[in-house]
Amino acid sequence: MSFRARLLLVMLLLTLGIQLVASWAVLSAVRSAALEQGKRELDVASGVAVALLEGWGQQLLRNVDLLVDDPRFLAAVDDVLVDTSSRLAAAGTLRQQAARMGADTLLLLDEAGHVMASSQPAAGSGVFVDSWRMPLTTDDAGVVSPSILNGLGYQLVQHPLPPGAGAARLALGFRLDESMASALSGLIGSQAHFDVSVSPNDVAPGQDHQGLSRRLSLYQGELGRIDIVVERSLETLLANYQDVKVSLATIFAVSLGLMLVAVVLIARGVSLPLLRLAGAAKSVGRGEPLDLKRMPRQGEFGLLSSTLLKMQGDLSRREEDMRTRARQDQLTGLGNRQCANEDIEAAIETGRPFTLLRLTINHMRRINDTFGHDFGDRVLSTLAQRLADLPAPKVGAYRLSGDEFLLLLTVARLEPLWLEDTLRGLTRELRLDDSPVSLKVAMGEARFPEHGDEANLLLRRAEIALDRARQLRQAHQCYQRGQDESHLRHLALVRDLQHAAYRGEFSLRYQPQVSALTGRVIGLEALLRWDHPQLGWIPPDEFIELAERSGQIHQLTHWVIDSACAQLASWRDMKLKIRLGINVSAMDLQQPGLIKRVESALDRYGLQGEQLCIELTESALMQSPEMGARKLQALRSMGVELAIDDYGTGYSSLAQLKRMPVQELKIDKSFIMQLIKGSDDDVIVSSTIELAHHLGLQVVAEGVEDQAVADHLAEQGCHVLQGFLIARPMGGEAMTEWLKEKGDVSLRDAANDHHR
Repeated sequence: MSFRARLLLVMLLLTLGIQLVASWAVLSAVRSAALEQGKRELDVASGVAVALLEGWGQQLLRNVDLLVDDPRFLAAVDDVLVDTSSRLAAAGTLRQQAARMGADTLLLLDEAGHVMASSQPAAGSGVFVDSWRMPLTTDDAGVVSPSILNGLGYQLVQHPLPPGAGAARLALGFRLDESMASALSGLIGSQAHFDVSVSPNDVAPGQDHQGLSRRLSLYQGELGRIDIVVERSLETLLANYQDVKVSLATIFAVSLGLMLVAVVLIARGVSLPLLRLAGAAKSVGRGEPLDLKRMPRQGEFGLLSSTLLKMQGDLSRREEDMRTRARQDQLTGLGNRQCANEDIEAAIETGRPFTLLRLTINHMRRINDTFGHDFGDRVLSTLAQRLADLPAPKVGAYRLSGDEFLLLLTVARLEPLWLEDTLRGLTRELRLDDSPVSLKVAMGEARFPEHGDEANLLLRRAEIALDRARQLRQAHQCYQRGQDESHLRHLALVRDLQHAAYRGEFSLRYQPQVSALTGRVIGLEALLRWDHPQLGWIPPDEFIELAERSGQIHQLTHWVIDSACAQLASWRDMKLKIRLGINVSAMDLQQPGLIKRVESALDRYGLQGEQLCIELTESALMQSPEMGARKLQALRSMGVELAIDDYGTGYSSLAQLKRMPVQELKIDKSFIMQLIKGSDDDVIVSSTIELAHHLGLQVVAEGVEDQAVADHLAEQGCHVLQGFLIARPMGGEAMTEWLKEKGDVSLRDAANDHHR
């Protein structure tokens, strides 16, 4: 329903309600007043009716006074009472006298009140009515009173007769019947009738009447009861009320019509500006200019119009600011990824060759960890300023995310000299708060149209080249065709890594470690394997690196810890008690929950700490030596043994490692597999073994594949051998059978075997 329709409906309903309430109040007041007035008039009319009856009785009484003094009347009375043969004629005379007096009946009463003669004789019984007795009064002047005669009501007048008249009293009266009631009704202006009952205690039933009535008792005695009822119908009472009702209905109809016209005009006057303002608001929402000619300018609507105009201006400025912010990085002021995409697409539309150079800071995380993120933000801002200050052929500098930036260059390919100068300028030492910071960046290059003709494709291939530069630890790499497949493979592996454990694609392979002197099995190393359902066996070096780069390495480590402890518990139940080594990443060592995870797994499977050996690369330990020492000490306090894996490939020294609570040093297989007596590798291995002995560390040689190498290592003092010569990595069941065949499984220190 539209606003105008709702406004019309509300105003009409309001008007209609007011009119109905006012009409009801007026009509109720008029009706109540009419009824009250009718009640008062009935009270007056009933009193007037009684007074008229009394007055007519008094008039009759005065006539009786004259009648009893008339000798002819007295003679007629004697005739009626003495000569019974002429009673009928005398009765006629009495009737004539009664009629002449305006009465309906005439009675002669004895001293006891019995009727001696009547002008209305009962049928078949003469003039005497023996069954009726009229109460006598002692008033010598006469009295007027209603009474009942033969079941009919009368207004009677009693008057004593002179002595010797033969009768004691004379009673004369007129009937209280319909004719009398009609006469009264005409005089009092109301309907009147008489109710006569022969039982003095009963009220004669009145007629059904819709209106007001008043009942007055005229007589109540041993002969019965006489009531006069004065009534007035509702139609009569409410005659004026009906007239007012018709008038109000007419007024209501006329006012409703006028109000309808007024409401339509008012609604139009209110809704039309509102509709125009609503249209203007929609235009503001769509960003369209406002039509000032159609907008109201006066009053409150004019104020709203000016508000809309101001709102449109504010929205325009805000949208412009948002468009600027949407294309700008808030920290560095460079263009963001959206801005880069738009500029690259615009450059593609020109068709002219250009080059994208994507770069990142290699050690940004270390800067944040060492100096804090505020300092890191200042480093990013400084590098961004250097990028923005680069001269042509640079046409755009952007911050894509984190520590990744992009340069848009209007050249088909980069000149080595320009690249060298740019790299030198970007990586020159920073001094922030007197702290020198050396920057190392890696760059990935992609060219249009050689490497693609879409913005997203060029950005992706520049990222592939950048990843290649970081992997090779080089400053610059240009995209080479065919690298997409490797990149897509890595994306697929990263995607599937998060579900591999749940789907049962991971498994552990176990490779034995034996004493170099006795050949006794003293431990195993758990090696993680991934059997991808589509790609088959994935090399550990590949998916471990991807797990570390994608942040999923912790999930893998948790799975390895739980699975290794479960296998140790299974071997324990088979009476095979042996030590098992598991590899932990540098990122795992920095994770707060690693210690709790190892402790929980040992408790859950009921294992001793000495049955587990945590192997970490020396580069992992050297990333944060102090933190690494604290974590390793916590593991060592649980009895867990610690080993340095792949020793010789990192940048540490034994002096640094001396501070670490480790018990074992594993020489990397790259020094062992091609070991020849007297070679450089031999010098490195022998010196490492000798120094490890002085530091109290056991030495494990990895990658032993030749018996001559094994014998030479034993001669040099190497404690433990591991490699294909002893056994290839096996699954859990195969390793169980292998251990049972060997029979001699021990947790004793291999150094003891060496010195025995």
